[in-house]
Amino acid sequence: MENILSVKHLKKTYENGQQTFNALVDVSFTIAKGEIVSLLGPNGAGKTTTVSIIGGYLIPTSGQVFVNGQEITTAKRRPRMGVSFGGELGFYRNATAKQNLAFFADLAKIPYRQQKAEIERVLEIVALKNVANKKVGTFSKGMTQRLHIARALLGQPDLLLLDEPTSGLDVEIAKSIRDTIKYLASNGISILLTSHTMTEVEALADRIVLLGSGKVFATGSVDDIVNLSKVDHIDRPATLEESYLALAPQLRRN
Repeated sequence: MENILSVKHLKKTYENGQQTFNALVDVSFTIAKGEIVSLLGPNGAGKTTTVSIIGGYLIPTSGQVFVNGQEITTAKRRPRMGVSFGGELGFYRNATAKQNLAFFADLAKIPYRQQKAEIERVLEIVALKNVANKKVGTFSKGMTQRLHIARALLGQPDLLLLDEPTSGLDVEIAKSIRDTIKYLASNGISILLTSHTMTEVEALADRIVLLGSGKVFATGSVDDIVNLSKVDHIDRPATLEESYLALAPQLRRN
């Protein structure tokens, strides 16, 4: 299967005087076309650093990142990827959804003649077409989260980086966003997901990359992680949350 993302031996070291902190020691993994991979690990494990390097916000001390076969950590021109960090910020609240997306379409260098169709396309995917002309300041948290995903989809990227896509949302809205994520993956978009919600990871992830102390502790399906934890119940299989909690002490930095 074709790998859209290949992360190879990432290392990130911070130096402050005589002190050295290894945020990443050795992180390697891949994401195939249409695959959803979730990064899991305690605070300080290296999740944010890894995503920031892939997204182009940090330069690694060493290691490489390939998107569609192109090495991107030193490239002047990066392949298009969508990044959604979510939250209340990131949009002009007195502008409409359509106006906001037009601004970001310009930043993404989407040709002007294509922008109208592209904006309508992404609004349709996230079910916001009916509020395209409403100001973002009037949007609910769930609608704003959808708009973040729409923004990330501009330009039809092959890879999406989604950080806590349903954080703080009620159950019904969170499920609708998870359904959207599944739809995107079924249409061939590769997704790197970070989430603290274990039920969400359990529902979405084809594979999990378990990080601890800046290294890959394990990689596999939800069942693989459950088996690794050796958590047993007489009447049912262990959940991902129970398995993660059993493994967490091994993942924390000394």
